[in-house]
Amino acid sequence: MDKSRYTIVHVITESGPFGGSQRNTLLTLQGLVRDGYKTDLICGPGGRLIPEAQAAGVPVHVVPDLVRQVDPGKDSRAFLHLYRLFRSQRYSIVHTHATKAGLLGRLAARWAGVPWIIHTFHSVPFEMNGDMKSKFYIALERLVGSYTHSLACVGEVLRQQLAAWKIAPDEKLMTIYSGIDFACYVPQHSPLEIKRQLGLAEAWPIIGCVGRLCEQKAQQYLVDSIAFLRKQYPQMRLLLVGEGGLRSLLEKRIQEFGLSSHVLLLGERDDIADLLNIFDIYAMSSLWEGVGRALTEAMYWRLPIVATPVNGVTELIAHEETGLLVPLRDPKALAAAIDRLASDRELAKQLGANAHRKAVDLMDGRQMIVAIEALYERLVESTAS
Repeated sequence: MDKSRYTIVHVITESGPFGGSQRNTLLTLQGLVRDGYKTDLICGPGGRLIPEAQAAGVPVHVVPDLVRQVDPGKDSRAFLHLYRLFRSQRYSIVHTHATKAGLLGRLAARWAGVPWIIHTFHSVPFEMNGDMKSKFYIALERLVGSYTHSLACVGEVLRQQLAAWKIAPDEKLMTIYSGIDFACYVPQHSPLEIKRQLGLAEAWPIIGCVGRLCEQKAQQYLVDSIAFLRKQYPQMRLLLVGEGGLRSLLEKRIQEFGLSSHVLLLGERDDIADLLNIFDIYAMSSLWEGVGRALTEAMYWRLPIVATPVNGVTELIAHEETGLLVPLRDPKALAAAIDRLASDRELAKQLGANAHRKAVDLMDGRQMIVAIEALYERLVESTAS
């Protein structure tokens, strides 16, 4: 593949909050630029992805109406904006991420005559339970999947689910694990410094969770679990790192249960390595996941994990091997698992070591970029031949 002849654009719904799909997209863009590919970014307004991509030398086109929420007016304008960009920039490959950008971006790319269209599934947009909303979503994905040349899934379990829903023929679906540049995770401060900054010098155990505050992550069940444990562990602290629409519900829950001294909402943070360095246990209560990028980071950090057995999480967390799995929407089970890890440090250490090996084996960032580049080259060469 002659890299100078082809221009690639990645399209994602919003630049912020800076979650797993944004981090995945940024790492891909950085790798492509480093390897000599001509690549642009198209995204919604605001957030960290825009300046981070520009710092890597990636031209960025902002589509103001490309937002997560369903809005017929904005969605129509975003579609037209994308169509005009694809026509004017004459991209060779359009690679979309996230549900809204994936649907609008692939449709616009088809209309604009883009030669190759690729989409990455980071997860599904809501809990799939066979209701009308789920069926409508699957029907839309089948429609745009019919003219998508390749569909990458960030985990094998996710690929198998999409195949079972007949989103696209098996030959179009492939697994490219969501990579992480583990070399970037270097703490800038000692654990003692971070604990002092956060007023946690005497805290133990510290339970951490990183992710958007949203329905999918369902952090309210983590908050509820702390209510069951606070008497047994009076110095226990739960740190929720991230921002999103669930914040008001969480604040209300914290106030109702009298947990203001036990639960801290830290918002979005850049110092994830420093925070991972003070967590004693990593816990997540998600209702659905692709794989869970923050989960992988915690595994790499050798943290003992408590998680729900949803989607791609089960690919990473084997119960009592690389972590503990608990039922969905069950704060008592979450509390029991956290208690078990806090009281059995040998078990916690062993699970953390096993999790680290699993993360390194599957989620290396360079492996992801090599796989994506190989996909581009296969598509171009197969058409040329």
